[in-house]
Amino acid sequence: MTSFAEIRVVFRAAAGPRRGFGHMVRCLSLARALGVRPLMSVRGGAAVRETALALGADVLLDEGTRALSAVGPDVVVIDDPITKDAKRWMAAARRLGALVVTVHDLGIGARGADLVIDGSVTRQVQRRSGRRALIGSKFAVLDPRLAKTRRPEVLSSRVLIALGGGPHTQLAEAVASAIVASDPYTDVRIAGGFITRPRPVHPRITWVRSRGLAPELAQAKVAIVGGGVSLYEAAALGVPTIGVPVVKAQVPTVLAFQRRGAALGVPFAAPAQTAATKALALLNDREQRDELSRRSRALVDGRGAWRAAAAVIALAKEQRG
Repeated sequence: MTSFAEIRVVFRAAAGPRRGFGHMVRCLSLARALGVRPLMSVRGGAAVRETALALGADVLLDEGTRALSAVGPDVVVIDDPITKDAKRWMAAARRLGALVVTVHDLGIGARGADLVIDGSVTRQVQRRSGRRALIGSKFAVLDPRLAKTRRPEVLSSRVLIALGGGPHTQLAEAVASAIVASDPYTDVRIAGGFITRPRPVHPRITWVRSRGLAPELAQAKVAIVGGGVSLYEAAALGVPTIGVPVVKAQVPTVLAFQRRGAALGVPFAAPAQTAATKALALLNDREQRDELSRRSRALVDGRGAWRAAAAVIALAKEQRG
C-alpha cells in the first residue's frame, strides 16, 4: 500500500448540490490512497461542511487561506475548477513552502502547480503547465477500493440512476418513472446525492442514500449516471452505463466515453424518455452489455488514485531533500 503518513496534507475542494460532490470525493479518494486522514477546507457552505464530516473528513472551520498557517502543511491539494479561488490557495500554500497539487477535469483550472493531475478521458484545453503532470484516464482519481471490487453476475433487471442531487433529482425521477411505466419487470434505484432526502415514488422505484456509489453500482445490471466522477466509477467496475450530461460542461466527457465504446450517451437536455429507452434496450442486449463492460474497464482501471499518490509522495520526499 502506498503510504507516507508523516506528510501533512490539506485538501481544498469545491462542492454543493448544484456543483456536485465529485471534487470532494476525489480528495477523499486521494487521501485514502496516500494513507493520510483527510483534512479538508471546502468551498460551498455549512451543508457541504456537514457532508464532508459525514464522509469522514476533518474540516477546517475557516474557509479562508488563513487556516493553512495554523496547520503548516507539507502538501496542499486543490480540486476546484474556479481559477480565481484555486490561485489564492496556490499562492497561500507557496508562501508556506508547501507542495501544490491541483486536480482537474478536461484540463480546466488554475495553471502552475508542482503536480497536475487530470484523469479526464478528453481535454478541452491544452496540457496543464506545472513541474510534472499526470494526464489521461490512467490517472482518474477514484476510491482505490474500486480496483479490488469484484462485480458479481447480476441476474435481476436492476437499473441504478445517479445524476446527483439538487435539481438533478427531478430528472432522475422522470427517467425512473419512464422506465417502470414501460417495463413491468425492471426495478430502479436512485442515488440522489449526499444531501437529498429519499421519498416514495413508485413500488419499483427506491431512493437510496449512500456514502459511496460502488456498492449500488456493483449490484446494477445497467447504470444511468452523469458525466462526472460517477461515470468513471461505473467504468472501473465494468457496469454497462448510459452517460447523461446534467450540465453542458459534462458533454465532452460523455461524448468521449461514447466514442471509445465505453458507454452509451444521450444529448444534453434530452427528454427523460431518451435515457429510459436506451436503458431498457441495453437490459435486453447481453452482447452490447459485455462489450461496454470490457471497453470501460480497459479505459478506466480504477488504479489512478494509487498512481497519483505515488507521484505526490515522490515529490514530497524530493522536496524534503
